[in-house]
Amino acid sequence: MSVVILFSNITLGQSVVIHDPTEFLSIIKGKEPIVDQVLANPEKYHLQIHFTAVSDQQSGVVLDEFSLYKDKYYFHPASLIKFPLALVSLEMLSSFQEKFNITLQTPIESKTCSCDIGTDKYVNHKPKPNLDLLYKEMLIMSNNDAYNFFYDFVGPTHFNKRMNALNFPNIILRNRFSSGCGGEKAQLHGGITFIKEAANLKFAINCQTDSLQDKTQSIYLNEAGAQSYNLVSLYSLHQLMKQLFYPATTSGAPKLNISEANLQYFKQTISSYPKSIPDYNSYPNHYHKYLIPPGFINNNDSTLKIYSKNGNAGGYISDIMYFTDEKNKVKYFLSVSIYNASNKDRKSVV
Repeated sequence: MSVVILFSNITLGQSVVIHDPTEFLSIIKGKEPIVDQVLANPEKYHLQIHFTAVSDQQSGVVLDEFSLYKDKYYFHPASLIKFPLALVSLEMLSSFQEKFNITLQTPIESKTCSCDIGTDKYVNHKPKPNLDLLYKEMLIMSNNDAYNFFYDFVGPTHFNKRMNALNFPNIILRNRFSSGCGGEKAQLHGGITFIKEAANLKFAINCQTDSLQDKTQSIYLNEAGAQSYNLVSLYSLHQLMKQLFYPATTSGAPKLNISEANLQYFKQTISSYPKSIPDYNSYPNHYHKYLIPPGFINNNDSTLKIYSKNGNAGGYISDIMYFTDEKNKVKYFLSVSIYNASNKDRKSVV
């Protein structure tokens, strides 16, 4: 067994232990034939796995970390990009709350600066549109119109600067989803107004032009589309998820500028089920929760918490998750990406 103590914080009692990939393989091999089939053909299935076991010991919290094929095989991130986009937009909201007293419930309206009129229709046709509803629809239901709204809210230039500042240069925002918006106008974002009805005031995010010319990446350089569309390092997202719950394990790393209230709101949202949104209460709990068998989720066991975000497009399936089982004292992080279609069925998606 090969392990490395990456970081130990004596004051806060949190440490990370990095394990050799061969040790992880020895643990998971031979349990399920279908798993062994994928493990035997990692290139065919574009396999990536990151697993972090969390254990509470007398000396403090220990995170045992295992990785297989870190950023080695391309995968289409699809809706995984919504996870960091929500966090950066909550950074912006935290600033707006301090400066303008804008809240998650402040009414909003959308008037696109680009050619994405579908987002305007999606937002403005709602009886009472606000950020709270759109966050939930983007993160729980994985709604692409809600994603396009937050694309307009943040913009790729600011988002990519923040990812660079947080040491995640291989998480890159480049495109909307299925908006039919191209050309020069696609490079605009903004056009969002917050309405303070009681004070008869409006606060607007004006139209801004984005540039992607200075963006570079270090992964998937030979993959068609990987330098044109959204890019996500699964390993980076796994680390970002860990930072949200165990910040002391990343001492010295740049931090998100999110208020504690908004951070708790984000955690609550990614652990919620469709029934938390009135229009979707007929959907099962396991909707968009890929890494836990439905039976464990649909029994409404309040001792289980699943904080997650998934992606599914072009034959690629991915999910990042933090799982806690209060009853059995089990906690772990798991992030997986896999290609689940034959190469002849593989298609380009945005």
